[in-house]
Amino acid sequence: MIRLRGVSWCALGAAFLVSSPPAALAQEPGPAAKESEPPAAIRSITGKEIGGHLRFLASDLMRGRDTASPESRLAGQYLASHLFAAGAEPMGEPEDGKPSYFQTIPLESVTPLEQGTELVLTLERNGSKQVIPCKLGGDFFLYPRGLVAGEIEAPVVFAGYGRSRSDPGADDYEGLDVRGKIALVYDGQPGEGPKSDGHAPAFNPFAKGQAARKNGAVAVLLIRPPGREWPAAARTLDARGMGFDRPSMRLASSPSEIPVIGLTDPVRDVLVAGLGLTADSKPRAPDGLGARFGFAARREVKTDRNVVGLFPGSDPEKKKEVVVFSAHYDHVGVDEKGEIFNGSDDNASGTSSLLEIAEAFGQAPRPSRSVAFLWVSGEEKGLLGSQWFAGHMTLPEGYKVVADINLDMVSRNDPHRIGVTPSPRHDEYNALVPAAQRLCKAEGLELVFDADEYFHRTDSASFAHKGVPVIFFFAGVHEDYHRPTDDVEKADVEKAARVARAAFRLGWSVATAEKAPTKIKPEEKAAAR
Repeated sequence: MIRLRGVSWCALGAAFLVSSPPAALAQEPGPAAKESEPPAAIRSITGKEIGGHLRFLASDLMRGRDTASPESRLAGQYLASHLFAAGAEPMGEPEDGKPSYFQTIPLESVTPLEQGTELVLTLERNGSKQVIPCKLGGDFFLYPRGLVAGEIEAPVVFAGYGRSRSDPGADDYEGLDVRGKIALVYDGQPGEGPKSDGHAPAFNPFAKGQAARKNGAVAVLLIRPPGREWPAAARTLDARGMGFDRPSMRLASSPSEIPVIGLTDPVRDVLVAGLGLTADSKPRAPDGLGARFGFAARREVKTDRNVVGLFPGSDPEKKKEVVVFSAHYDHVGVDEKGEIFNGSDDNASGTSSLLEIAEAFGQAPRPSRSVAFLWVSGEEKGLLGSQWFAGHMTLPEGYKVVADINLDMVSRNDPHRIGVTPSPRHDEYNALVPAAQRLCKAEGLELVFDADEYFHRTDSASFAHKGVPVIFFFAGVHEDYHRPTDDVEKADVEKAARVARAAFRLGWSVATAEKAPTKIKPEEKAAAR
C-alpha cells in the first residue's frame, strides 16, 4: 500500500490548495443560451477522461475513500480543483474569510462496545415469570447504526411485520399504542418464501426501525416469522460480525436511532411458543413480555465535507432556480484484514461522470437557470452528506433547487441500458423521467424502470423529502458490489460516458426550459405506464 506521507503531488499541481478562484482567473459567464439542442460542449464528455478520473479516485492510494478519512478529504480537494478549473463559483462555506467549495458535515462516530451491551427478556404467563438472559452473538445481534449508549426497559408489543405505510390495510401500527414501548416485529414481509433474506429495502431492519420510531417505540426486537430461518450469514455472526469494534456514524445534530435487535431462531422459538404467535398473527397489545437492553459505546466527534460549485444562470429571475447534479464520492474504506475497497463503480463512476458534466457546462453558453454540482460524503453511512446539504443549503439567498439529477454506479452491466427511479409507479414520479426517457435514446441508451426499490437508499431521496423533483441514474448491482474487487479495470467507461452525456442533455433541457419540472399527477401517471 502507498502511504500518504512523503508522496509528491507535483502532477496534481498547486490547484489542490485552492479554496476559490482568484478574481483575475475566474471565468466570465458565457453568452446566454437558447432553449435548443445541447451545445457542442457535450462532446467533451468522453470515456477516456472519465477513466482518467477513475484511475485516481479508485486507486489504492485513496484507500477506499471512507467517510471522514484523510483520503476522503483528499478526494474532496481533487473535486474542488476540477470545479475551479471548470470555472464554477464556490458555493461552500467561507474558509479564512474567503469563499470555498466545501461544506462541513458535522458527524458523530459511535463505536459499539461488547462489554456492557446486554439483553434480558422476561416472559410472564399464567402467574409464572421466565427470565431469558441473552448473549450477544449467540442469542442476539445488533444493527448499531446511529445508536448512542444507554439503557432501555419497557414492555414489548407485537407489531406484526412493522409496516407503517399509507396503503389501506398495510399499516401494522394502526390502532396499536407502542409509545414508550418496544416493538416485537417480524423480519421481511408477508408471503416471503422460507429462504428469503427479508431485506427488500422497504422492509429492511433500518426501515422497520424508522417506522417504529415514527410511531413512538423506543426499540425493535426483530425475529424471523415461524417457519423461516435467518440467512446463514446472520446465524453465524459473532459480535464483531455485526459491527462491534467498527464505528457507525450519524449527523451530530440528528436524534439517535432506536436500537434494532435481531433475536436468533432459538430465542424466537421460545417467544413464539410462549406468546402463541404464528406467521399470520395480527398486531396486539402487550401480553406479558418485557425487555431490558443496555448498549455501551464510545463516541467521537468528526467532520467530513460536501463539495459544491455553481454556474450562475443568465436570466435575472430564472437563475434563482437551480438544477443540481449530485453524486456521492465516499466509499467504505479498508476492512480489518487490510483489504482496500476501491469503489470504482460505487461511486467513483458517478463522481467522475459529474466532473465531466461540470467541465462541459463550463465550456457551454450559460442557460437561463443556474446549475450546481454537488458531491456528498457519508452516503455509505446513511445518506449523511445529502441530508445535511438538503437541510442547510449553501446557495445564494433566494435561490431554490428545482431538480436533482443523481448518478450512482453507472459503469457496469449492460452497456446500453440504464436504470432510473422514480418510475411511473412511484409516488415521486415527475417530469424529469419522461424527458430522460427521450434524451437517453440520443446516446443509445434504453432507460429501464428497475431501480424503485433503491429510491430511499439514494442521495436523491434527501432532496425528494424537501419536495424537489429528482431522478436517479443507476446501472444496477453486480458481483463486485461492496467488495475489494470493485476495481477500475472492470469499469465500462464508455457506458459511463453515455450516461453522463444523457444526464447532461437532461440537465441542459431543464436549465433552458420555460418552466421548472413538477411531479406528475396520478391520472397522468396512469397514461405513462
